[in-house]
Amino acid sequence: MKMFEKISLWWHNIFRKRRVAIIEPDTNTESWYTHLSPVAMAMSVVALISIIFGVLLLLVAYTPLLDMLPGYRTDATRSRQTLISALIRVDSLERKMNDMLIYNENRILVVDGKMPAISSIRSDSVSSDKSIVPPSAADSLFRRQMENDRRYALNSTSGQQRSTISAVKPMEGIVAERFNAKIGLFGIRMASSPESQVVAIADGTVVTSEWTPESGHLVAIQHDNGMFSFYRNLSAAIVTKGHRVSGSEVIGYSAVEGEEDRMFEFEMWMGGKPLNPETYILF
Repeated sequence: MKMFEKISLWWHNIFRKRRVAIIEPDTNTESWYTHLSPVAMAMSVVALISIIFGVLLLLVAYTPLLDMLPGYRTDATRSRQTLISALIRVDSLERKMNDMLIYNENRILVVDGKMPAISSIRSDSVSSDKSIVPPSAADSLFRRQMENDRRYALNSTSGQQRSTISAVKPMEGIVAERFNAKIGLFGIRMASSPESQVVAIADGTVVTSEWTPESGHLVAIQHDNGMFSFYRNLSAAIVTKGHRVSGSEVIGYSAVEGEEDRMFEFEMWMGGKPLNPETYILF
């Protein structure tokens, strides 16, 4: 019984209100007072801590507060940024070397009195064989059979969607993350030099030009063939909604220096379905 009485007394005391007052030291008079119980005081402290935590969470989520703190960026993040910068430089050097080799080969052909080879210089770093392989009789027969097949005919409707898409790449850079709808990546992510130009892939009309905390500056363009292209994580957009753009026209710029972790994202949609940009554009 004594234990039960002690528990009852303790329970009664934590809910019993106490008088909390502020007394003037000179006149010994009360200038302010209130009545609080220990439970009310504890709940007030919890509420104050929750409000402070919520304010800090909003500041971290929607402001660059963490970037201002010294030592916030980890070694892994810095190493990733250094690796991306190195890949961009290597890709640029390899493109220049390929251009130089093609130029030297054409000079040799001109000196020998031959016609230089006309080839479009690829903007990526993937090497390819430029030689022309004459088709064999078996290859010609197989090609004729496939072209006559209704499923693979050149005039079939299955290839209509792809034939109507003629686009240029939206930005000079390298593809860092490829299309993967299974993980929710409905386009590609590209790494480039800071403040690189972002261009429209084809003629169309701007249907969205806005800024969001998740996507930075976002531009969406509806093209004449019913396709939509989306350009996310732009540092700035120079087009507005309703603006008519042409293919290769500059519509914005990629992330500025110091925001390498916000990579440019590009998506293509048609008929409510995402398309793999690398299927239609040579990056």
